Amino acid sequence: MIKKILLLVLLAAVSAACFIPVTLQKTITIPSPFLSIYTRLTNPLNWEQSRPDLRKALSTDSGKVIVQKDSSQFTIKYNGLALDVNLKGNSFNVNEQDRGKTTNYRYTMVPVPDKLLDKTSITIREDKTVITYFIGKISPSSFLENRLRDLKSYLETDSLLYGFNIFKTGVPDSLLIVKQNEVLEKNQFTEAAKILASLQGYMKANNVKATQPVIAQFNKNTKDSVQVKVGFFINKAIKSSDGIQLNRMPKGGPLYAIKYKGAFLKRGKAHQALTQYFADHSHQLVILPFETYLDNKLPVSEKDTINIQVNFGTFPSAPGSK
Repeated sequence: MIKKILLLVLLAAVSAACFIPVTLQKTITIPSPFLSIYTRLTNPLNWEQSRPDLRKALSTDSGKVIVQKDSSQFTIKYNGLALDVNLKGNSFNVNEQDRGKTTNYRYTMVPVPDKLLDKTSITIREDKTVITYFIGKISPSSFLENRLRDLKSYLETDSLLYGFNIFKTGVPDSLLIVKQNEVLEKNQFTEAAKILASLQGYMKANNVKATQPVIAQFNKNTKDSVQVKVGFFINKAIKSSDGIQLNRMPKGGPLYAIKYKGAFLKRGKAHQALTQYFADHSHQLVILPFETYLDNKLPVSEKDTINIQVNFGTFPSAPGSK
């Protein structure tokens, strides 16, 4: 009789264990502001890019990646994988179905309450029962670690997050001569060539040498006009004359840069990436972005292939900050 009672108690305990909830969680800190990360994760494309399997699919099999989206929910499907993401407050609830296995988990984000508010704590949670928890202990699963690792890698790798490798450099020299003119957009390349020839002639006449490849800005002013500015860093000071101005730059002043090689008309992707990088890292732009033409050759058309370094300048970091 006692054995039967003990057996019934044991069965009841095992049965109850099947329903007692247990929450597994892992937490990381990302060096980016809360709003920046949250905004990114409301876009399905960033979920696709954060997953190595989906990222590979986008480059090799993009036509089979299907996205359905409404105001607070989206679904991404590819082959046997389906991610159903639901935005709720500061959390993203995920129902993942992968080859017949369903897993429910959620990411919760909160700003790290320090002085700069430039870091975010991200916690991934999965609800289990006691019995599935102990089964997991016997046969460990790295599911949460893998998901959090993939997200961390994406958010902390510039080439994934922004599409380019972004590096910190400095203003290469302190003396700079420039010449600029506003022209119709259709004449921007012809004008740039004229300015370049004018600068080269002026340097030769004044026995001055360029210390870096030619730099330029092509800034659109109105619908059909462009402000064209061309310049050279030089080895000694000369007088401003004939529309050529001598500027003094803070040598070594911080620049963040991207190397870009491709069509001139598509270089805006590099500018957009640096603009977003500055917003994410709370950098203030102190000079208009400029492009260093690494082959020392300016473009002759919008389809011309260029090899450039796009430079964004900011203030020096305060002591103790990044």
